Amino acid sequence: MSSATLRLPSLCLALAVLAAACDNNIGLPADDTNGLRYPIALVKDPSGKRIFALGANFDRLFRAGRLRTIDTATDKYVVAADGSTSATEIPSFGGSFALDLANGITDTVFRLFVPSRDDDSLTVVDVLTATPTTMDCGASSLTGICASNRRIAGSSGVFPVGDDPIAVALSPSPDGRRRVHIAAANNGQLSLYDFDPKEQPVNLRSLDSVIMPLGLNSIVISPLSGRAYVTSTGTAAVQTYRVDAGPTPDRPWIIAQEPSVVLPASAAVDYGRGMVFSSDYSRLYVAWRSPASLAILDVVPNGSGVPNNRLVDSIVLGKKPSGLAIAPTGPGGRDLVYVSCYGEDAIWVVDPAERTTVATIPMRLGVQEPGSDPQIVRGSPFAMVAVDVPDRGWLLYAGLFSVPPGGDHHIVVVPIAPGAVNRNVADHIVHVGGTP
Repeated sequence: MSSATLRLPSLCLALAVLAAACDNNIGLPADDTNGLRYPIALVKDPSGKRIFALGANFDRLFRAGRLRTIDTATDKYVVAADGSTSATEIPSFGGSFALDLANGITDTVFRLFVPSRDDDSLTVVDVLTATPTTMDCGASSLTGICASNRRIAGSSGVFPVGDDPIAVALSPSPDGRRRVHIAAANNGQLSLYDFDPKEQPVNLRSLDSVIMPLGLNSIVISPLSGRAYVTSTGTAAVQTYRVDAGPTPDRPWIIAQEPSVVLPASAAVDYGRGMVFSSDYSRLYVAWRSPASLAILDVVPNGSGVPNNRLVDSIVLGKKPSGLAIAPTGPGGRDLVYVSCYGEDAIWVVDPAERTTVATIPMRLGVQEPGSDPQIVRGSPFAMVAVDVPDRGWLLYAGLFSVPPGGDHHIVVVPIAPGAVNRNVADHIVHVGGTP
């Protein structure tokens, strides 16, 4: 691919509105609700003090989705200094996004790399971790569109970051730069970019792209082997690749695809979803839908640095496994894997060492008395993140996609630390509008 930098599509610039699929949003208002609608992805910061949450605007009631920050000390959405709702608009139909930890500016600035399928874009958002935490992408107050030096977007049938980019992962590069890996669902494009972390704003350089099976869904990078793993909803295998030195100075790095890891498949064509590594990165856990299971892969590199990439076991789960989270909350501090089962309105807790499910967490608030009616907050759990919150211990945050009549979307908070009060119970929701 030729070199590319962050840019706004010319059509969008001319019309001051979103292009292509986004033209359906012309005339729609900005989202001014107190909560977060269709929470599709959650990312924690290194301190455990905050979570960045992305709302996808799936029903297109507003002109864009939104990024919001959750204060984990209070489980409230962060509000602006004047008390107003604090959010950054992101094009609708977002996906799994990445937090840049190799920050070359200051210790109080992070970056979020956020894909969006509505306009086939990747947006870079600066996060300032002062109190209150703020996010900035140079957005126009009139249109909500981020500045042209913060965003790559598709236009006129050209898809620099793929058609329907759905997931992003970051990895270091030997030359001191940072790599950005982008998986696109609709055309199976895997795009590789890099940037100098000391530059502000970020200048993304296009390196390479390849076409993989359609339906790409999630992507993770192993720090042990440097290999990337990509799931697909339409192919019963996990795709793998490495990044090699390129042939010429204008192609310094290229994608080298490796044999995929074939997994068991049933008749239903809906396979790979979320992934997470074990704490020591020796295992890769994959949310697998057909059949519904947690696949455990051995990804330890051999003496030559090549990972084993073999299936160790599959643990039966509830319907439609989706998101994954991991925490050292098992016996003796070993890992437990938390799996959101979208079709069961519950989160399943798996002990991979024992190869068994040790708990299920229904999406009901509070401890239920025998014979009482459960307080349903509506389920369909999807995105999750486990956070070791200062002074509170391990908590699991899960975004729910279903909405009760006249209600709102919720992010449920579950204590998961050993000995915690209400452990493995949907204890409360993230508060909206400053209400405790």
